[in-house]
Amino acid sequence: MGLDEGTFAQTEYAPDVVATNARLGALVREMGWPPDSAQAFRAQARERLADLSPGGVLPRSPLAREITVPLPDGSMRARVLDAPTPTGLYLHVHGGGWVVGAADEQDSYLEDLVRGTGQTVVSLDYPLAPERRFPGLLDDCEAAARHLLDHAAQEFGVTAATLGGESSGANIALAVALRLRDRPAAVALRALNLCYGVYDLTLTPSAGSWDDARGGVLTTARMRWYAEQYVPDLADRLDPAASPLYARLAGLPPALLTVGTEDPLLDDTLFLYARLLAARSPVQLQVVPGAGHSFTMMPLSVSGPANAAVHRFLATALTT
Repeated sequence: MGLDEGTFAQTEYAPDVVATNARLGALVREMGWPPDSAQAFRAQARERLADLSPGGVLPRSPLAREITVPLPDGSMRARVLDAPTPTGLYLHVHGGGWVVGAADEQDSYLEDLVRGTGQTVVSLDYPLAPERRFPGLLDDCEAAARHLLDHAAQEFGVTAATLGGESSGANIALAVALRLRDRPAAVALRALNLCYGVYDLTLTPSAGSWDDARGGVLTTARMRWYAEQYVPDLADRLDPAASPLYARLAGLPPALLTVGTEDPLLDDTLFLYARLLAARSPVQLQVVPGAGHSFTMMPLSVSGPANAAVHRFLATALTT
């Protein structure tokens, strides 16, 4: 946990992490940029994700089931992974630059979270940009989270909850947490798990200077395109609901921020950590040497310890 000089010493990076960053960077360059359309890129990204999975298919958890969450105007699907004796409810918001991704694309990761924390996990299958943009996409996620928290006891048998996400999912999760702080739901959030999130859509220095040669799955060009799909108007990207780095951050539940040193969104996490400290909101920081974007979803030597730290944090939050 935390930072020191050794965190950024490249000679200490694990060989499998370095190799994976290079391999994923090569794969990203092969795909080309920009895509013909968001819809075509969405299909391509899901196909590539399946190709990278064991046996060439996305893993499917036997714990998983689908539910429909009512919204003020319509509904949202969600994927539930039930804990045998749930200690709480973990609301999950998947990543994918607001454009790609789905609730069924990380079953193994979420199954580990169920085992590691004892919580039932509900992953929101929220509508994607550009078909559903800011603030509508965020409004939908808030409404779904609020319904699940208001009905947590009846539908899941729990009276405690936590919230988290990865990348753009961390952006949404933090924005939803800020709204729940200002207008609480029936069940309060005990903790936030924010993994390599994007918190400034105008791009922090690391996000704005990451070219294709750096490796990994995310680049500056991709970040700019993702932001354009979600929030087309540049002025709106300074809205604290879109870029939570600019929000008033006091009064949030305890947060754990996780990021790798080889992630374009490193500065987003470091800046948010400093702002949360200044706001006197409880926060812990986990910076993983050598890790790139989305590393917690990959079978790497650094992923198990990082995810275990997340599980301990979330489990502890439910007992304090």
